[in-house]
Amino acid sequence: MIRNKLIIFVGLICICPAHADTVDYIDMQLDAQISELTNRRDKLKLDLEACEKNTRGYKIAGISTLAATGIGVVGNIKLAQEIEKQKLLKGKGGGTGAIGGGAGGPKADTRTEEQKASAECQMFCADMPEDARELGCEC
Repeated sequence: MIRNKLIIFVGLICICPAHADTVDYIDMQLDAQISELTNRRDKLKLDLEACEKNTRGYKIAGISTLAATGIGVVGNIKLAQEIEKQKLLKGKGGGTGAIGGGAGGPKADTRTEEQKASAECQMFCADMPEDARELGCEC
């Protein structure tokens, strides 16, 4: 009986060191995954920091654009007010061309219908006398 126990004890002593020397593949796989995930986390952190820098730049550009747009709108409003003011002054006889079409437009034709027809007849008589006679002009 002691002999059997001694054989079992010796057998166990031989098996334990053999088992301790075996490579633990699961630990190696976990270590590889941990290092891969750590590297990936560090890379994503760098990408996020770069993105935050770009976002700050875009925010500054957006604010600048809005400010420039606001200044342009205020300038356009002031310009429209000045144009209206000039139109009112011209309409009251304060500027040149009070009878004319306003802000540099064509002047109003103040001739009578007979004068207009006579002028048209003269033009047609010079260029196309036969057509002018058909329209009733005296050439």
